[in-house]
Amino acid sequence: MSKKIIAVVAGLFFLCLTSLGIAQQQVKSLKVGSVDIQKALNTCEAGKAAAAKLNRALEDAKKKYETQGQALQKEQETLERQSSVLDEQVFKDKVRDFQAKARDWDRFRKDIEPDIRQQHNEIVDKISKELIGITEQVGKEGGFTFVLERSLVPYIDPTLDITDEVIRRYNQKSGAKTAPAAK
Repeated sequence: MSKKIIAVVAGLFFLCLTSLGIAQQQVKSLKVGSVDIQKALNTCEAGKAAAAKLNRALEDAKKKYETQGQALQKEQETLERQSSVLDEQVFKDKVRDFQAKARDWDRFRKDIEPDIRQQHNEIVDKISKELIGITEQVGKEGGFTFVLERSLVPYIDPTLDITDEVIRRYNQKSGAKTAPAAK
């Protein structure tokens, strides 16, 4: 009985050593890369264009909002001056019209920014998905076992970073004209 136990333990020990050797060989063949999708998004031409479009739309909305606000302010001042001169019913009608314009102005302010941000987020999501697809392609072509998102890892050797290649390929795919990446 004890010879059988010794044989089983020896067999398990041998199996463990063999498995450990195979695992070490597999670990040695791992190739890890990293990509900074946020940097790629901010640096690729389409990402820059999306950010510029968002900023322009927000600035245009802000100008329109301020212009409407100034017009409402002037209208309110005019109403206050005319309150004693106008017929009571005419004054009430003008106040009602003014309040409707003020509500519309407030709604515009509350609605425009989320609408613009939603449009921007849709563009960013589309670009991000395309960048991830290109990352997969670069990873496969480069023989990487896996590519980590840079923001998820406290440290990774900068020589393993494929972000610039992903940006270059994305710009090339989208037809953007860019300067060659610095080495």
